[in-house]
Amino acid sequence: MGKSKRIQKIAYDYIKLNIESGVWRDDVKLVEQDISDQLEISRTPIREAINELVAEGYLYKEPNKGVIVRKTKISEKEFLERTQLLELLFSSYTFQLQAKKLSYRDSFSLEQLERVLEATDLMEKKLATQLFLEDFLCELNNRVMRQVIMNNFRQLFLTKFPAVPETFLYDELYRSFSRVIEHLKEARYDLCRKDIRIFFNRLNLELIDQQI
Repeated sequence: MGKSKRIQKIAYDYIKLNIESGVWRDDVKLVEQDISDQLEISRTPIREAINELVAEGYLYKEPNKGVIVRKTKISEKEFLERTQLLELLFSSYTFQLQAKKLSYRDSFSLEQLERVLEATDLMEKKLATQLFLEDFLCELNNRVMRQVIMNNFRQLFLTKFPAVPETFLYDELYRSFSRVIEHLKEARYDLCRKDIRIFFNRLNLELIDQQI
């Protein structure tokens, strides 16, 4: 390992340890210069370490705010609020398609959704889910609404369901949205909204049953 890589690893280990130990709590903004001063190293390896931790999900970059520590968990109340909002937004999306008399594009397949099911670890499943959602929302022209959906869905990844397999959320996503897609292809919007509601209700019931 070269000198630059060793310095980068020092920065990486330092930042990650502070996050995992709770020294830097959720939503804390990181300042490169402060870390540089603390470690007495240049900002370049710190920036590279930050980029690595962003890719791994420990941090995220927010426009006009900088690098923020990503939340590691959300409360039951936050989870329920997000699922309720997401159900409304997904249903609203189907109403938009219905108003335009649009069914899902003929070329759409279950390929992206199947990648969620086939992924071998949770990080891959998270990435596959995000790619699926981007594809699923292809007809949504409202950029803000699309970003709200993506951001809130990412928050669902922070919830643990200890009484069921760790892939529970992703398995339910595949089960419900494979039906949703078929309904959209046939312009069966009422059945589409029903399966969206079932998906989020299933998540909520599992959370409540486990009293997380």
